[in-house]
Amino acid sequence: MKNIRYILLALIVSVLYSCETYSDQEQEHTAIGKMSGEWLSNVYEDDDSTLAVNGLFALRTYNTTSNDVNKAWMKLGSTQIVALLGKVDVDVAQRTFSGTTIANEAKAGNTFTILEAKVMLDAATTETGIKADSIYVRYTTSVNNKTYIVRGHRTTQWTQFE
Repeated sequence: MKNIRYILLALIVSVLYSCETYSDQEQEHTAIGKMSGEWLSNVYEDDDSTLAVNGLFALRTYNTTSNDVNKAWMKLGSTQIVALLGKVDVDVAQRTFSGTTIANEAKAGNTFTILEAKVMLDAATTETGIKADSIYVRYTTSVNNKTYIVRGHRTTQWTQFE
């Protein structure tokens, strides 16, 4: 009977000490915060109405390895004529991207220039009615010396709401 009391006492003491609560971890963001993401996008000719390439593209904007506050990677496609991969300038306060004669790592030996690019918070509505951030990028590429427009919205990561 004594052994049961000791076991119960040890169990109660261990339960009381194991119920230590910890504060929630602070959520950290990259330096470019709301400018980064994956954007479901269409690519248009410079007239902004004719699709340059059929199908949706994932335009990705993400921070640099050194987490620069004024630089980001921009990636669109991989092998298509409209493909981009380069480090662009970022103005987080204005929510804009920019850059001139950026080395296009998706198309070796070529460059691209951002003529206009901005992120608009809660400016898009997905097909299912969910509000999402929107992106607009107008750029020229030395691959074919054409200007393209990319328009899209941030993915929700819930495929049923895209």
